[in-house]
Amino acid sequence: MAHRRPRTASGVMLPRTDTSSGLDLSTFPSTDRMLARIAYLSGLGHRKTGTPQGRQSAEYIADAFRGAGLSPVTIERAPTPCPTVHTQSLAFDGRSIECFWVNGTGRQAPLGRFRSEIAAGTEIVYLGAGWESDFDQVDVAGKVVVCDIYFHPSLTSTFLDINPRAEFFDPDGSLFEPRNKFDIYAPNNWPNNYFKAQQRGAAGFVGALQNYMDCYNYNEDYTDNGKALGVDGMEIPAVWVSRSDGAEMARTIDAAVSFSDLSLTVDVEYEMKDALNVVGVLPGLSAETILVHSHHDAVFAGAVQDASGIAEVIALAEFFGGLPIEHRGKTMMFAATDTHFTDYVGHEAFLGARERAGDDIVLDLCIEHIGKEVELTQDNHAVETGLVEPRIVYVADESGLLEVVKEAFAKHRLSRTIFAPVSVPPEGAAVEPYEFRPDEVMTDAYAFAEAGIPVVSLIGCQMYLFHPSDTIERIAVDQLRPIGMAFAEIAAAAHALGPQEARDPRARTSPATTGTHHPPTLTHPEGGQS
Repeated sequence: MAHRRPRTASGVMLPRTDTSSGLDLSTFPSTDRMLARIAYLSGLGHRKTGTPQGRQSAEYIADAFRGAGLSPVTIERAPTPCPTVHTQSLAFDGRSIECFWVNGTGRQAPLGRFRSEIAAGTEIVYLGAGWESDFDQVDVAGKVVVCDIYFHPSLTSTFLDINPRAEFFDPDGSLFEPRNKFDIYAPNNWPNNYFKAQQRGAAGFVGALQNYMDCYNYNEDYTDNGKALGVDGMEIPAVWVSRSDGAEMARTIDAAVSFSDLSLTVDVEYEMKDALNVVGVLPGLSAETILVHSHHDAVFAGAVQDASGIAEVIALAEFFGGLPIEHRGKTMMFAATDTHFTDYVGHEAFLGARERAGDDIVLDLCIEHIGKEVELTQDNHAVETGLVEPRIVYVADESGLLEVVKEAFAKHRLSRTIFAPVSVPPEGAAVEPYEFRPDEVMTDAYAFAEAGIPVVSLIGCQMYLFHPSDTIERIAVDQLRPIGMAFAEIAAAAHALGPQEARDPRARTSPATTGTHHPPTLTHPEGGQS
């Protein structure tokens, strides 16, 4: 359908030379300083939860917080099940195929070591996209199922369709330029095709990534999505392969009456390890607390996800730590969370620790993914467009900050931004199995928003965030300091607001029960396009 642009922040709101915050932003940390933080963190290679690199990351951030004048600074531990992949291998038609373990699969219990070996001689079936009708045509019991995996197109228009209150700041109109991009976060035929294979007795699963970079490196755990289908767990082994390897496998299988020259091995071990949340406090004139956070764990180098967000958090700590206490009407808490990739157990533990300590969090400012935009060529190669990835800024109605946020982003010329007003969810909104609500905060701040804390949360949805190419070269360097300064002004406005409880008595810290879930980010749940 033709998409009519809604009311916009562009064309009606010009950048202003000053704001009511009265902040002197000349002392805000430099771009080079933030880039050096990103270089260190991404230089660790990965920052997986429960690993030495994850601890190095936490200790580096804790030292930075101390250097900014925060006190106390603590590293809080939260035991969480963490996977270690010992073996992932696939051989087909006499040759080795490069592959990557599908996160969460081959796991028969919460903890333990699970080795799945499918030897040559097991029949293989190719089911195309693997819709219900495809499974109805073939008995997959005891066989390895091969399916093509398709992601929804990533379109600004579809995000706006499901978020009717959204506005955008896009002076040059580039948000609506067509790009060959895809939403790698929202379910489409995956993961239901996997769960159907498991329900019908398949021995294993191979997913060929069709509109992703032409590779096999993709990392996300969709275990909880099976609950809607009555499936508890992802027990059969599965691996990802590239589009080109998947196409060759499909041709070979289709050309044979029966094909069984495949061997698949997945050896994964789940152990309890410590997630490490880093927390530092900066006193203010009241006990009401503004939280500023991002997550520090990463599967690969993780420069954009989320060394960039952590660099912003540290920069904001340094900036506000250098100001007299009179500039802080509220206490400030800075945090680097863990377990973004292990079911957010660390986030729940963080909320529990705040409740036990009596911390009075009235606002969460969350920053993630400051990186360049890429799109795919016809051969599925990622190429940079020369622009920053469009960003979504979720703003809770209860924060009272929407106009402040829009002004700050316009002042600092942060175009290609969508502002998505949301509301603190009503008590009892959480349901099992999980059901997507358009009014959700789909960022690392999800658990905090669901706990009733108003948020201002920025996120980019780049296609390469689960890929080894998320290196420092992907950072949108010219955006680092402007985003930090915009959030400094948002925080300053929050400091000046009256007591949060007077505006919304429900906006209080309380523990939340969360799970991994994957609703749309830039696309409609049904994949609609304009």
